[in-house]
Amino acid sequence: MLRVVVHTPDVVGERMAGPGIRAWHLADELAKHFDAALVARVEGRSPANVPFPLLGRGTAAAKRALHDADVLVGQPARGFRRLRKAQRIVYDLFDPVLLELREMYGKSPSLRQRVHLAAEKSRLKTALKNGDLLMVATPKQRELYKRNALIVPFGAEPAESRELIADSLIIWGGGTWEWLDPKTAVEATVKLNRDGVPCRLLFLGRSRPNHSMVDRRREDRFDRLVASGAPFVEANDEWVPYRERLSWLRRAKIAIMLHRPTAEAEYSVRTRLFDAIAAAVPVIATEEGFAADLVRTEELGVVVPPGDVDAVAQAMRRLLRDDDFHARCVTNLARIRPRFAWNVVTQPLIDAIQQWKHDD
Repeated sequence: MLRVVVHTPDVVGERMAGPGIRAWHLADELAKHFDAALVARVEGRSPANVPFPLLGRGTAAAKRALHDADVLVGQPARGFRRLRKAQRIVYDLFDPVLLELREMYGKSPSLRQRVHLAAEKSRLKTALKNGDLLMVATPKQRELYKRNALIVPFGAEPAESRELIADSLIIWGGGTWEWLDPKTAVEATVKLNRDGVPCRLLFLGRSRPNHSMVDRRREDRFDRLVASGAPFVEANDEWVPYRERLSWLRRAKIAIMLHRPTAEAEYSVRTRLFDAIAAAVPVIATEEGFAADLVRTEELGVVVPPGDVDAVAQAMRRLLRDDDFHARCVTNLARIRPRFAWNVVTQPLIDAIQQWKHDD
């Protein structure tokens, strides 16, 4: 059986962010067709009943699996490269890392940050030049890299029963990275309460799951932001465990994901949109990018201008008070969910690898 190894530089385990989630589900679907394994940074408790070998980055077992694989699948990252001439390699370019780093490091990056940027540029160039197959998540990303790439969207998990909705709960489900805009969400929540519409904004976690990337200065800024919205804004101390996140979302009336107007927004995939699809929770999203286009086209919620507190407050009010509109959004979320099932979105990748097997 063809040996396939998925590799991610991100954390996989009890708590996961977007890159780790995508790698996990790629490995899960590939394991149904091939001898597949996942190499990742493993932190915390591993999920129960893992349906494939989960190998810690840098371990002897991981190095052996990467060397022996017939096909490698992963993001351009340190330690991920073709190790034998006969190997095929698939580079997953779904995460526009360089655009994110530009926002993170600002206009005057330090020497260390410039070195990091140069390294990531080099890895991307290598991927574009040497990849047997390039994989992106949206047509817009294909335009960014100016390459013929396979489109494998982010996925949503199968539906489960809907929890009892807390009429006033709004959830920010993902991180609060530099290119995002939690401040506008906080200010809109405070404004709405002062205007007589009770609601509560909850950030599912203040600490990112990858502890090697924790920056206490940023966490301090986030803590001050949450405090500025008290008593209407709260944040869980820990990043919510992956298997619990949909249960949290199902209690909410609204899922919110806002970003600043940057190049990152144009080419990004808001991975937490797919949690909202899985949980059938209407979305408030900022203009620009795949998430906003899908929310607008399929009527999954409300799209707002960047940084517009009044518009966000108005969108919150509509989804909280207009029951017919809210119900229509829920119906539309349930309708499109099968389109983004992981076994559906990964089928083009599975087909491509199976074709290689036949060619060989």
